[in-house]
Amino acid sequence: MCIIIAKDKKDRLPSKKELEYCFDYNHDGAGFMYTDKGKVIIDKGYMTKEDFLARFKTLCKKYNNFKDKCLVAHCRIGTAGSNTAQNTHPYALTKKINKLHRTYTKASVGIAHNGIISDYQPHGDKDINDTQNFIRTYMTRKYKEDKEFYTRQYERTIIEEMTHSKFAILDKNDDLYLIGVFTKDNNLKFSNSHYKPYTYSYYKSYSQYSEPTYSWDF
Repeated sequence: MCIIIAKDKKDRLPSKKELEYCFDYNHDGAGFMYTDKGKVIIDKGYMTKEDFLARFKTLCKKYNNFKDKCLVAHCRIGTAGSNTAQNTHPYALTKKINKLHRTYTKASVGIAHNGIISDYQPHGDKDINDTQNFIRTYMTRKYKEDKEFYTRQYERTIIEEMTHSKFAILDKNDDLYLIGVFTKDNNLKFSNSHYKPYTYSYYKSYSQYSEPTYSWDF
């Protein structure tokens, strides 16, 4: 199970602890997408927690802590395809495998995915995964028919029902669209609960969560 951290323009940044927990639970590589000069930047392939956190710190300095700006981060746990930098998320919306695999590229639309799309699982090809297959086939076809299909709620509902998954879609206008139910925590959105540490009570069989902090020290 991967995790998506989705910051809309007015949302807060994730804390260092939250990012650490996300990577600890989903340790097969990480990446970001954000906009710059009218393009979505796909910036990924961070295979260690230290590199992931260092890149986040650099981006926050460069983009003024993403004030009034969107940011999507993704931490991967591999379920299909090899655990390599090229298979980390996010991805450009494209048919081209080489562009899907690039660890730094520019696009009109970027996509991060949390889930397993069973009908799009690769068969013996470790160089690609189900997300890439879904983007190359379904998403690019819809984009060719309608460049703004992902902005329409009914289209996003169809994708959610088809895939039983969660997605974050960012376009070149710095507009963020989510598919599936995300957890909203103090004005930031997560695709599941892997941003908080598990703590266990001796007397209780269920897990409890400790509260994170929400600041970065540079």
